[in-house]
This record gives sequence, structure tokens and C-alpha cells, in this order.
Amino acid sequence: MKKVKFEIKKKNLYIEASEIEIGQNVIFGNDVNIKTKGLFSVGDNSFIGDRFKANGEELIIGEYFYNNPTDSRGMIIGGGGSNFPFAKLKIGARCVCHTGHINIARPVNIGNDVGLSHDVELITHGFWASVLKGYPASFKGITIGNNVILGWKSTVMMGVEITDDVVIGANSTVVKSIVKSGIYAGVPAKYIRDIKVPSLNEKIDM
Repeated sequence: MKKVKFEIKKKNLYIEASEIEIGQNVIFGNDVNIKTKGLFSVGDNSFIGDRFKANGEELIIGEYFYNNPTDSRGMIIGGGGSNFPFAKLKIGARCVCHTGHINIARPVNIGNDVGLSHDVELITHGFWASVLKGYPASFKGITIGNNVILGWKSTVMMGVEITDDVVIGANSTVVKSIVKSGIYAGVPAKYIRDIKVPSLNEKIDM
């Protein structure tokens, strides 16, 4: 498969893919390294900040994406299994992330208006010793709906689906799918309460 390369040496920016689509008004930071076997696409008015590393089959990022680490760490996409043919990540419009790790041994689909706080982990596989000796292994994708915020240092495990309009508290671990909108927290994450729409007077006070 033919590769296309995009490089700015003074920024240490390197992108390699079979097809590259970069929208209008896209800004790249320093030390960006992206390699995909298939399509790499980023939508209009997006900002990919310093120390952004990505490897996989396909990476599609929507418009108004914002990534900007606030310390010496960066964002890592890929990890174990990133050479698999189903190592695909799709991110919707108006999403934000800073530092963290998205493992894509299996597909990860993230909706619109999603925030990944610092050090969020999305994990799509887990194994170590041989399954032929009885040890467990799991390879499953992750789906995150629209208008979801994952709190600081939270983790989403393989096979989880999160519906729209969900808040995940800091340091939480999501091990089961969330089918009801609301606020969740803990290890494992559990339902805390609904998201209550304020009254008109409460909105005025705010």
C-alpha cells in the first residue's frame, strides 16, 4: 500500500498514512508523530498539541478537536495491538483531550462534545500468560456517546459502551456499559444521581 508523508522538520512533526486529509485552520504543535496504515483525517479548526503520538490502522478526528498537554506529558494513541487491522479510532466534533492513553487493539468510537480529562485511559485489551494454560484474555472495543466527560485519571475498560450525557468522576474505573444518562463515580463506577436541569431562576443566579 502506497504511503503519503507530511513532515515539518523544525517542529519535529511527522505524519505517515495511505491517505492524509487535513482540514482548514488546523494547527500542529511540536513533537507530533502519527503513523496509520489507512486514513489519517483531522477536521477543520482543530489543534493537535505537543507530544501527540498515534499509531494504528485508521485515525479520524472531527472538526474543532482540541488537544493541548499542560505539562511535560502528551497524548498516546495506539499501544498494544496497534498493528491489528481493526486498530481504528474515530473522534467526533468538538472533543477535547490533554494527556492520556487510548489503546486501540480494537475499535474506539468517541461521539461529539466529549472531554477526556488528564491521564484518562481507554483500554481495549487485556492479557498476559497463555490462554492455552487457562489464563484470561479480552479484546473488545469501546464506544462513547455524545456530551460525555471522563474525569481526571479515570479508566474505561474493554467492551464498555457509554450512552449520551454522562459524567464520570475523577479516578473512576468503568467496567460495565452505562445505558442511562447521569453522574457515575467510583471503582467500579456506579450511578450517583441524575443530571438535573436547573430552573429559570437557578439559571439566572448562575
